[in-house]
Amino acid sequence: MPIWIGERLVLLFPHEDPSSAYGRPYLIIDPGGKFGTGTHPTTRICLSILEGILREEQSVLDIGTGTGILAIYAGTRAAREVVAIDLDFEACKVCRRNIMQNGLDQKVRLINGRVEALSDRRLFDIVVANLEANTLTVVLPALRARAQPDGFIVISGVPAVAQSEFLSLLEKASLKVVSSVILDQWAGFLLGT
Repeated sequence: MPIWIGERLVLLFPHEDPSSAYGRPYLIIDPGGKFGTGTHPTTRICLSILEGILREEQSVLDIGTGTGILAIYAGTRAAREVVAIDLDFEACKVCRRNIMQNGLDQKVRLINGRVEALSDRRLFDIVVANLEANTLTVVLPALRARAQPDGFIVISGVPAVAQSEFLSLLEKASLKVVSSVILDQWAGFLLGT
């Protein structure tokens, strides 16, 4: 059964007929067991934020990509270049399959490893990370280091009850909160650099 996300997006499983998206943009996602279908509130938060800021010819870095939903979405929305990174080898196998099923193998580059695995020091217009709060805390410096000076950082994975504490952490990291979203007890943030 198709999963409707936000204003415009439909998620389909590989066995589903694309006509079930009723003409709306769709992604074909195989969750690969433990890596998610895109229905989790934190993923939906990131997708809704990306929907509002993605523009043509932008570059996007997705850290902790999992099944690749956020990277694939960016690729279908005319981002110039998308790099997806994940530490988990099995997640990368699932992500690679999803990239291929969506016809984005020439646009979305997948890396199995840490952010440091990027061989160059290039910066991205948008850096996105949908990770657990503890992991976000650790990778905040890397997120900031990879974002353009006038770029955006999109993060989610913070329990809503911990939002105030996390906002203090963002302030200490000199990251400007442009907006925040709460959905089903989870918080996400659009940050400016």
